Formats: sequence, structure tokens, C-alpha cells
Amino acid sequence: MTTRRWAAPAVVALLALAATVTSLGHDFTFDDRYVIMTNGNVHALSGIPRLFGQTYWPRGLGGDGYRPLVMSLFTLQWAAGGGAPWLFHVVNVLLAMCSAVAVWWCAAALLPPAAALAAAALFAVHPVHVEVTGNVVGQSELIVALCLAVAVGIYLRARRLGPLRRRDTASVVALYAVALLAKEHAIVLPGILLAAEWALFTEPSWRVRVRRERLLALLLVLVTVLYLFVRGLVMRELAGFSPFPVFRYLHMSNANRVLTMMTELPRIARLLVFPTRLSGDYSPTDVIVASGFDVLQLPGMFIGAGVVLLAVALRRSAPVASFGLLWLIIAFLPVSNLLVPAGFMVAERTLFFPSAGLVLVAGALLASLRLGHRTGWRAGLAVTGLLLALGLGRSTDRQRVWKNNDVFFEQLVRDTPNGYRAHFLRGRQVATQGRYHEMELEYRRAITLFPY
Repeated sequence: MTTRRWAAPAVVALLALAATVTSLGHDFTFDDRYVIMTNGNVHALSGIPRLFGQTYWPRGLGGDGYRPLVMSLFTLQWAAGGGAPWLFHVVNVLLAMCSAVAVWWCAAALLPPAAALAAAALFAVHPVHVEVTGNVVGQSELIVALCLAVAVGIYLRARRLGPLRRRDTASVVALYAVALLAKEHAIVLPGILLAAEWALFTEPSWRVRVRRERLLALLLVLVTVLYLFVRGLVMRELAGFSPFPVFRYLHMSNANRVLTMMTELPRIARLLVFPTRLSGDYSPTDVIVASGFDVLQLPGMFIGAGVVLLAVALRRSAPVASFGLLWLIIAFLPVSNLLVPAGFMVAERTLFFPSAGLVLVAGALLASLRLGHRTGWRAGLAVTGLLLALGLGRSTDRQRVWKNNDVFFEQLVRDTPNGYRAHFLRGRQVATQGRYHEMELEYRRAITLFPY
């Protein structure tokens, strides 16, 4: 491979490194302490086989999730570093770099080189990713994004040459299986591959395509069924986690849960497109809980319907943009609270893999400018450069928030002063330090905001 061919992935990797390197001095923060630091299940190499029969969260803390691969990875890191957090953060940085390069490799199968580089560069520095890269437990999201981006890239490249070879089929299926064992949300891969077929390929007929790729389809179904069966032996919840406390405390109906998320969709869109304000938690009253229909839900409805309609409308004129939007939709649905109740209302970490679809749209837009007027192309490059600079600056600044629990919970209250969980969590933190008066004030504030 020539030096020139190495240049694009090297640039993407270096940008991802620059956006995450300041996390190397971090401690175990927030969920890290429960999943890793105080969890004896990941402190001995001899316990790795047992992890495949245990939940991700310890039973005493809800027993949610089934992620034996990432738990095994935590065990290896604990053993190698003697429980020191620095090694975990080194692995986070390396996985972030690999994920960004994987997004570039996938984008390069669809876009001109400059547009693919721009798309992956935007992914590498996106500020909403900091919750994943700065928090050790984000390794599950990183592994899923890495595996699925590579799997989609393999599929797209092989598909353009005709029927998939056995080697390509085996690679896609293996990556899917690995991703599923890292986090449940990897189950979206078959949907993304179907979206690729619909948006990017018009020949041959669907009947011929199904017959030609039936081996891949059957193996994906088989892996999914086996995974759900094994996971069902370990835990009962379909979604993989207990519903967010607010859903349970208020006995929210499915309709009100969906309407609540319609109120939140503008915030989610802002986090993806213009992530200036970030937070490690989103809860009432910062989140408006729905009790029937309200005009506040209309913007979210328009955004949701608009993205779907735009994906359909762009199929013929801008197939890559259409596919990017479908990627965003499909990857976000399992964590959106629209299909099933999740263990959160809004979480920035869940936008990591969906954002890869968004940067594909950005790359497609840039590519269209290059084919059009030269002035538009230059303006597009200038805007991309500005976004990269702003994103890198915001990401490096935001990394400091995840340094340790003291810094994190102090910042959490500043980020969402009207979120009851921010005050509850800080109250719990100061209580561990014997600062009981502050604890009482924080708990009283939390109860005032959400007295249920």
C-alpha cells in the first residue's frame, strides 16, 4: 500500500487520538465503579468462562444486560494492569481510533476519497462521543461500532462485485456475533444491510437477491436466534435492561412514553448536529414527561417523520444520503424508547453508532458539492474544517468532565440543574465523603423536582 493510501486513515486515527488522549489520566467514573472497580466478577482470569452465564450489571444492582465479551475484555485489562484505570483508558483510546478508521473504510466504499475522509474525520471528533470514549464502560459501544462498520464495509465492497463469497459471508457473520456479545444493540446489523440493499442497489430483482444471498440471511438469523436463546437463559427482559425508574414510578403507558420521546427528539437532533450542551444524564424536570398529547411534541413528530420521508425521497437522487439516514434511524430505534422502554430517557452514549449514519449524509452532501459548482465545493471544505476544529475543541474540553466522580457529579448538576437525578447522584456522592448536610440539600432538591 502506498503512502498516499495510508494518509486518509492515518489522519482519521490521529484526529480520534487528539479527541480522546486527554482521558488517559481519568479514574474509574460513574458506572465504571459498579461494573468494573467493585465487581469481583471481572477481577480474576479464572472467572472469564463464568461471565458467559452472568449479567452485565451485578445482580445486586439490577442484573441488566448480557455482554460477556466486553466483560471478558475488562477482566483481561484488570489482570494486565493490576486494576489500574490507565490501561482501560488506553484501550478506550485505541478502540476509538479503530472505530473512526472503520467508519472511514465503510464510507470509502460509497463516497469519493475526500468526502469519505471528511465524513470519518467528523465522526472522529464528534463531541457527543465523549461519554463513550471518556467512560470505560463505553468499550461496549466502541466494539459494536467497530465490528458493525467493518461488517457493513465488507458487505458493500463484496456486493458491488456480485454475490458474496463464502469468505465475505463468514466475516460479516463473525463480526455480527462478536458485536452481539459486546452489546445487545448490535442486533441492528441485518436491518442496516437490508437498508443498504434498498437504498444503494437496484439490480437484480429482490427475488434474485434473496436467493443469491440466502446463506448470509440464514446465518444471520441463526446467530440472532442462538444469541437470544442463550441470553434468555441468563435474563428475562426482552430489551436487556430494566425500564428507566421514571417509567416505572409514573406507571407510564406506552403512548405517553412515545409522546415523551417526541418532546425529546429535538434535543437528540441537536446533540447529533450541534452538540454544544452535553450532559451525563437527562431526567425530569429537565425532560418533560408527557401526559397525553401536547403541542410541545409537534417539533419532534415533524423531525421524526421528516427524517423518514427524506430517506425515502433521496433514494434515487442521493442514495448514499438515503442510506445514511436509514442507518441513523435503524441504529437509534432500539435505544429510542419508541419500541421498548430503555434504561434511560436520553443517553449520549447511545448516539455513537447512529452518528456514523449522519456523517455519511454529510459526506454525501460534500460529494454533491464537488460535482456541482467549484465555489460550493470550497465552501463545503471550509465549513468542514470549521466543524472539525470546533468538534475537536469541544471534545477535548468535555473529556475533563469524566476525570473522576467528584468532577463528574459537580458538572452534572451544572449541566442539568433541573434534572432530579443530577441532584440525587451528587447527593449520593457527597454522602460517601461524610458531607451529610450537602447530601440532604441535594436529596431535598431532587425530591422537589421529582416527588415520586
